[in-house]
Amino acid sequence: MIRQFVIYVLLFLLSEFCVLNAQSIKDLVQQKTEIAQRIEKANKLLNRYKNQRSSKLKSVRVLNNQIKDREALINLMEDEIELLSVKINTLNIELRKNNKHLNELKQQYSKLILQTYNNRKQYYEPSFFFSAKNFNEAYKRYAMLKEYNRFRHNQGVLIKKKSDQLAKDSLLLSSNLKVKNNALNDLVNQKNKLEHDKYAIDQNIQDLSKKERSIKQDIKRQEKALKTLESAIIKMVNELAKSKSEPSDFHLAKGKLPWPVEKGVIVSKFGEHQHPVLKYVKVNNNGVDIDATESLNSKAVFSGKVSRIVPIPGYNKAVLIRHGKFLTVYANLSNVHVKTGQNVTNQTVIGTIYTGDGENSGVLHFEIWEESVKLNPELWLLK
Repeated sequence: MIRQFVIYVLLFLLSEFCVLNAQSIKDLVQQKTEIAQRIEKANKLLNRYKNQRSSKLKSVRVLNNQIKDREALINLMEDEIELLSVKINTLNIELRKNNKHLNELKQQYSKLILQTYNNRKQYYEPSFFFSAKNFNEAYKRYAMLKEYNRFRHNQGVLIKKKSDQLAKDSLLLSSNLKVKNNALNDLVNQKNKLEHDKYAIDQNIQDLSKKERSIKQDIKRQEKALKTLESAIIKMVNELAKSKSEPSDFHLAKGKLPWPVEKGVIVSKFGEHQHPVLKYVKVNNNGVDIDATESLNSKAVFSGKVSRIVPIPGYNKAVLIRHGKFLTVYANLSNVHVKTGQNVTNQTVIGTIYTGDGENSGVLHFEIWEESVKLNPELWLLK
């Protein structure tokens, strides 16, 4: 009795584990898909940069992000392979147990058929019923024979069901083995690509290191442009603080805002961080820089009012849109399609990203402010 109870408990735990295992694999596959999509967008940019002389620094930035994504993808693949291995082992155990049970059923059924054959005359001749002492005994013999035939039929049905289940489990096992083998091949492929990415970034850094002076000059120009933009924003924030702001639900959109470009890759993150080439130099970004991989149109991320359109040396034109006490900034636009005071809605095209020579080509500089406080746009944009 205790042994049966233990077996039932183990089977229950095994079934629960299989359900959790399947959910975990599903989550991993979803995460893998998201990372693979980011890598695909990065590859599009890298292919475009090959034809641009001045895009080595942008390539380094994209490769840095891609290496992090690829390492994360490799970790997910290894986790998935481990889960698949556990699932395959569990299926093997289940298959062996069910196969043993099926063999026992077949042996019992064979004995049953042999017993039926040996006693066929005794049970199926009229004398078996007529030799009964009375009607009740004859009915009991009839009921016993009927129950015996029903039991034999049920045993045959059970064997058929168990055989079908074994065939399904075997197919599931083969399918999981195939998935695991494919995952192992993909893992090897991704590791090779990771080494290729690291080699490519080393080559670009070596080439760029020879142009240290030029890079420092570019950094200074960019810092000057960002300071000019920041001054314009702070001036506008101070002016707007004096006027009554229209109510806005912008604060509810954190993590849900659409991207200000159709498709893109963040090539420079928010805040202070090391320069990708000059490791002893730190750069500061009040927002994020997004390289557009598809359309060069920049779009509003939320409904609001265009408060300023400002020319920024080094960042071309910037559009400042007010959303209550929040502000979104779209800089490095060559053409602007909206006017000051104009109300815009979510995804209204506000301008075209600059596509001239230089590192800013095709890159939108995007900022979010809450009054005079700079916010990290990555925390607000939809993942």
